Order: sequence, then C-alpha cells, then structure tokens
Amino acid sequence: MLTPPLLLLLPLLSALVAAAIDAPKTCSPKQFACRDQITCISKGWRCDGERDCPDGSDEAPEICPQSKAQRCQPNEHNCLGTELCVPMSRLCNGVQDCMDGSDEGPHCRELRGNCSRLGCQHHCVPTLDGPTCYCNSSFQLQADSKTCKDFDECSVYGTCSQLCTNTDGSFVCGCVEGYLLQPDNRSCKAKNEPVDRPPVLLIANSQNILATYLSGAQVSTITPTSTRQTTAMDFSYANETVCWVHVGDNAAQTQLKCARMPGLKGFVDEHTINISLSLHRRSRKGAQGKEVTQHG
Repeated sequence: MLTPPLLLLLPLLSALVAAAIDAPKTCSPKQFACRDQITCISKGWRCDGERDCPDGSDEAPEICPQSKAQRCQPNEHNCLGTELCVPMSRLCNGVQDCMDGSDEGPHCRELRGNCSRLGCQHHCVPTLDGPTCYCNSSFQLQADSKTCKDFDECSVYGTCSQLCTNTDGSFVCGCVEGYLLQPDNRSCKAKNEPVDRPPVLLIANSQNILATYLSGAQVSTITPTSTRQTTAMDFSYANETVCWVHVGDNAAQTQLKCARMPGLKGFVDEHTINISLSLHRRSRKGAQGKEVTQHG
C-alpha cells in the first residue's frame, strides 16, 4: 500500500504524463502573461493601477508607458508627471520633495486658511488643487473625502511574507507552524529543529539529486544519487524518505522512485514503483455503450 506522501505524488505524476502528451500550456490570447511566466491574468486588468501579477509586471512602466493610474498609497501625494509618491504630511513643510516643487509654493500660504472650513476628520493640507483632507497612518479617506476609515494593509501584496491580520489602524504579520517571525515583524524564517542538525536542501536536476546546506556547501556525508530528467520531488520528514518522478524516453516509461535517507546520511533502499501504465488508461464508451479501455 502506498504511504500518504506517495499518494500526494500520484496526481502530479498523472499531470506530468498528460503534459508529455499534450502541447505546452500558455496564456490564452485574452490573457496577459506575468513576468514570472506562471501567472495569467485578464488583459483587462493590465494598466488599471492595481498590481494583479505577483511581481507587479502588469503595471510596469514599460507595459503601461501612458498609464495615468494612481500608483500612490493612501495618504500619499503623487508628484506631477512622475511616479514619485511623498507622504501628505510632507506637503507645505518648507522642504521641496517633488522635483517640480509642486509640494511647495505660494498655495501653501494662500490656501492654508481654507483648511479650517473643510471639516477634515484627521488632517488637512493645501495643494495645487486646493485644500485636501488626509488621514493618520493606516487609515484612508472615505467617499466623502473628509472622514477616515481603517486601511487594510493586508490587501497590499507583500505586506507580510506569510500571514497577515488587519487591525484597527494597523496590521500584524504572522508565520505558519514551523516558522519564526523575524525582527522586521514581516518576514518569516524556518525554525532550526533540532538545533544540532542544520537545514539541508534537496536539489533535483536532470542528472541527480544532491543535498546542500543553505550556504551552498554540499553535505559531505551524502553522495548524490543518479537520476534522469527528474521533474518533481517530495520528502517525507516522518519517514525520512525522498520520492521523485523519473521521466523516461516516453510516457509509458515514467516512473515513481523512492529512497530512504536515515539521519540524512545517504540514499538507501532505492526502489521503483511502476505505476505509469495505470495512469495512461483512458475509458470511453463503445458504439453499444460498453466501456472500452485504451492504453496511451
């Protein structure tokens, strides 16, 4: 009977077999391919002022040279004709932040008196367009442009590396089990447990599987095991077993291989699970409704 870690690889193996038969998948003509070459988004989301690609490539200047979408965060001022954003609190403070000086000038003195009549909940500052309300940090203006509401920082991609909880006027980052929050209170790092066993990376390529420390130095006690076109790999920590998909010359020769790594001291008990043929079976209905099994 296959153990749970091996069962997890079966759907992946099936998908790889299908990929060996079908043409490579790409984004459809109605989609935009993000720079990571993995994510596809609707073309209508490109250059709309919101980062939909994980890397933000759908809003990159080279993609949106004519875009005038707002790129600044709440409580920030967009310097005219540029992508530079400065905090609203730094407008009319006597120090020029924008290259064109639009954050300073005569309007700071001439319009300052109008702020008292605007009725801003938090703060007001003169701008070239007139007095403007803005909010405390972690708050944003509501539709009436006067009152403030909490801004959900967790909605901004990259605020926290793993878990993010929005709070009234702030946010809290967290980490999943097995990771520790770092001093920056945003990023996470894996726990080193037990402490006398430093983390080890298992790296699979087209020729072998090798083990290295995070520094890149190879683990001297582990001799790389030979493989061929390894396209997927998983490790069962509880069983100290590594399994990988071994792609043959054709789909029928694709195999699932496993080996034990007791104490991370080497690969032993390497064995092959010949299950690829069963994943190629296709069932269809015959002319008289009978099920016919085909082998790919």
